[in-house]
Amino acid sequence: MTKLEQLKRHLKPGNVYRRADLARWSTSVDRHLKQLVEQGTLKKLSGGLYAYPKETAFGPAPASDKEVVGAFLKDDQFLLSSPNAYNSRRYDAAL
Repeated sequence: MTKLEQLKRHLKPGNVYRRADLARWSTSVDRHLKQLVEQGTLKKLSGGLYAYPKETAFGPAPASDKEVVGAFLKDDQFLLSSPNAYNSRRYDAAL
């Protein structure tokens, strides 16, 4: 088993990884990341941030916003909001 295959065993579909997260499983992380991106296993989101798309019947599904922001911030304490929440109006029956 090659070192690249050993690294791939640690990856889970739907997850987002930082370069530093993968460095503990590879001594040549930059070369392996380049190979995984070229193979289509990983998708580069930004500098040092990679997603492993989950395969569905309709093709590869992107990682969730929560996974991407959490990996980018290195924290899970954040609030995601949608513009739709600001545009919606709630009418109360008492009015």
